[in-house]
Amino acid sequence: MATNLPPRRGPRTTLKALAAVCLWTAAIHGAEKHVSTTGVDTQDGSSATPWRTIGHAVNQLTPGDTLNIAAGNYAEKIEIKVSGTATAPIVLKAETGAILTGKQAKGDHMVYIHSQSHIHIVGLEIRDLLGTKDGSGVRIEGAGTGIQILNCRIHEIRGKDAMGITVYGNSPDEAISNLVIQGNEVFDCDPATSEAIVLNGNVDGFHVSQNIVHDVNNIGIDFIGGEDWVNKNRSKVARNGVCSGNTVYRCRSSYGGGYAAGIYVDGGQNIVIENNSVTQCDMGIEIGAENRGTVTSGITVRKNTLYMNDKAGLVFGGYEKGAGRVKNCRFEGNIVYRNDQHRKDQNGELWIQWAEDNVITGNVFWAGKESPIVTVDAGAGTNTMSDNQHYSDAGVEDAYYNWRDTDVDGFHAWKAASGQDRDSNFSQPQLKLPTTP
Repeated sequence: MATNLPPRRGPRTTLKALAAVCLWTAAIHGAEKHVSTTGVDTQDGSSATPWRTIGHAVNQLTPGDTLNIAAGNYAEKIEIKVSGTATAPIVLKAETGAILTGKQAKGDHMVYIHSQSHIHIVGLEIRDLLGTKDGSGVRIEGAGTGIQILNCRIHEIRGKDAMGITVYGNSPDEAISNLVIQGNEVFDCDPATSEAIVLNGNVDGFHVSQNIVHDVNNIGIDFIGGEDWVNKNRSKVARNGVCSGNTVYRCRSSYGGGYAAGIYVDGGQNIVIENNSVTQCDMGIEIGAENRGTVTSGITVRKNTLYMNDKAGLVFGGYEKGAGRVKNCRFEGNIVYRNDQHRKDQNGELWIQWAEDNVITGNVFWAGKESPIVTVDAGAGTNTMSDNQHYSDAGVEDAYYNWRDTDVDGFHAWKAASGQDRDSNFSQPQLKLPTTP
């Protein structure tokens, strides 16, 4: 989960990957089926005689079929028990104003998918899962491939561990793969002590992109491995994916002093996190490893904008000696601006914990007058910082750092004490800052 709290219960985006996101528009088409609040489930699902409930309708579909969901309120929770194929997915396509509401409906999740494949859910509003304990707007479990959650709006998920989109790869043998979560808005949820969007366990190959996550009471987006309650094989971690172009704001933990990151990796491997914007969270982006023996590796964090978060901007490492470690990750080309807004926490723009063999290069770190630019915990191993641009409102001589529990004043003193940033510079960056998240 987040730094210093007890444990909670590669490549760039390519044209090929983008084509996969849009596969549902070019797939082999079967029948066009319809559901409407004026329909009847004993009818045939045609446009003239639509079905009444989404739950009944979707499980009548065969590969290549599209279920068109008319505007209106559907007071139900659904379990999808059918699969499409790679060239003929099953598509649920909602009109504007089509709302799946959990009021007066029984069940732990609004939409539940277990070990199915090639299902695309497009444009559905999902809301009103109230008073839940471990429930989700969309819950995907088991194994399967080719599931896409696109342009949905998920909110009013209330209770404890009340999450937006959860993906649990809990099959020891077969992964959840070729997963796309894109263009969704997840907000006004109560995920504590979990996450608003999470990929956990045996999830191999994914794109989580262009989502907006905000106003939740814990972590925004999370990629996890090493939790044996999800998968007994702890080597089956969220891996080989891209998290790009997401906007995350006001994700703050409601417990434990508040250490929720907008975007978090806990035990994941080989993930690119790029071009995301995170603000007004407890922390911006954190790459951690909560569980003893877990190594988070192969993570690339690049070209993200992390600004005005409460306690820190960019954080990596295990949070204590008995936790896991972060190794062989890269942090490059990020803008990290005036985080540590609470000031009393003194965690800095960059906070390095139990971590080693990582590279921090080409970043901009701009600290407020009373906040550290970099904090390196005493337990940190050897990492490499180079070619970064530092700036503090306090000026070059009074810029504040913390090196292994020792305060250091001044940029040149920092370089001498740490042996880092030999080819980095101290100068005011020319930034055009966003006015809204």
